[in-house]
Amino acid sequence: MSSIEDLLADVQSELVGLSLEYVGDAASDIFVYASMENGTLFFDPFFVVQGELVAKSKVPGVDTSIPRQKALVNFGTAQLKRLYDGFTELGVAVPTQLKLHYSAETRSLDSEFLYTSQYSHDTSLHNIDFSKKWQSEVHSCLRDER
Repeated sequence: MSSIEDLLADVQSELVGLSLEYVGDAASDIFVYASMENGTLFFDPFFVVQGELVAKSKVPGVDTSIPRQKALVNFGTAQLKRLYDGFTELGVAVPTQLKLHYSAETRSLDSEFLYTSQYSHDTSLHNIDFSKKWQSEVHSCLRDER
């Protein structure tokens, strides 16, 4: 990849494609939370299935075995490493947080990137806390839509 935009687009596509492959056609929406802070890479997709927010371990009708979940997380983390290495090699600031939302219905992708420390400055905070917070926000939005 020669440009940041190409690398970023490719990694986003891989993360969403991987999540789509994992969930099949069960989900109407795919959310990917990822963080890259202080050498720690974190990948946590979650889904909306039949109007309900579900974690990767709870998708109905899908093989959610531990080996399959590990494969999902390992491949997602490998993509984040590729993004981290590419940005670093090009001397560009690495995002500390990525939030992706893919709508299967409209086939559209929304993304949000942060470049400031999210949790490394506070030992009581962890990357999973930020994923859970976003899941709670999405859950509230789903509840409000009903």
